[in-house]
Amino acid sequence: MKKFFLPLLVFFIIIGFVTYPLCAEYWASKESTKYHYPTCKWAQKISPKNLVKFSSPEKATKAGYVPCKVCKPPGG
Repeated sequence: MKKFFLPLLVFFIIIGFVTYPLCAEYWASKESTKYHYPTCKWAQKISPKNLVKFSSPEKATKAGYVPCKVCKPPGG
């Protein structure tokens, strides 16, 4: 049983790293010029009424936002 655990664990870790960027979400505020990962401490402070969500860094960049220097999401 133990010899199956490690390969299975490695498989799920790899799948997690590969699929995470594909389903990533980026947050910005209507009152700011930065976009963030949702887990960023600055994203957590965005008021729900000002929250703007993007499905890719390219979309955030096209909307005029730049990457946060704290959480460092990918540049668009």
